Amino acid sequence: MGAALGAGIRAVAREGWLAPLGMCVALARGLLLLPAALFAGAIAWLAFRSALGRGSAPPEAFAAVVAAASSPRALSIAMGLWLAGWLLWGALRVAWVAGSLPILARRMAGPHGPIPAFSSGLAYRFAPALGAALVAAVLDALGQGLLLAVAAGALALLPRTRASASPGAVAAVVAAAAASAAFLAASLSARGDAAVARAATSGEPVGRAVARAASRFARRPAAFVAAVLAVWLGAALAMGSLQSAGSLVAGLAARAPPPLLAVPELLLGALSAMLAAAAELWALATLAVLALAGEGDPGPPAGPPR
Repeated sequence: MGAALGAGIRAVAREGWLAPLGMCVALARGLLLLPAALFAGAIAWLAFRSALGRGSAPPEAFAAVVAAASSPRALSIAMGLWLAGWLLWGALRVAWVAGSLPILARRMAGPHGPIPAFSSGLAYRFAPALGAALVAAVLDALGQGLLLAVAAGALALLPRTRASASPGAVAAVVAAAAASAAFLAASLSARGDAAVARAATSGEPVGRAVARAASRFARRPAAFVAAVLAVWLGAALAMGSLQSAGSLVAGLAARAPPPLLAVPELLLGALSAMLAAAAELWALATLAVLALAGEGDPGPPAGPPR
């Protein structure tokens, strides 16, 4: 696991230009979800202005806004715009992963061989990575559902715990169930990400990539989960240091004109977004090493996968 983490972070550091691309992908999510927000805002404004034009009082105008926003037509259009934006952003994120991971894989494989182009990975790894991403989304949803079920069960047991003869034992059982659910949810997420990393790196068909990633995960589940946690712990520490540096700069420039204060804030936001993108690439590269170790060099994606 340590070797996989080291290889992943070295590859990401050598191909640092991939992190700004990830930042652009993160910014695109807000832009693609903007039409749904604009539509909802327009519906609310038109309903409110129409109610005021009819001489309604402000409470009645707000009731008209709620009625207009909750109508089936408005809800269906807003949900359609939101879903379309979310699906487009998901496809854009998969495209970024499909183009980036073959480059990182060649970096981790050694100095021999040419570095593949981003466009070749996008062309020949997008389809398997997209299928694996859909499987990963289902696994993430199952993990989140498991956590919600355990939380609901704990809340349901809370009133009865006080009346129990041994509240400590009940609390221990609930804590063990919560810890187990958290580990299972993290395992499902890591298993899905490993399938995405394997499909994007090797170009295998979706079924084979998911099955082989699951087989590798079953052999060493703790290594996969610990690797992901280690990456995000390191990213959280780096993010905290970056936030502390930003707070220090903001404190030193407290007397500066407001337009100048926007510059360090924008810079801090951009650095945070690039750091998050680099951490995501690091996690996927580490999972690719764990999911493909011992199977040979995947080779550059110069053509359709063999």
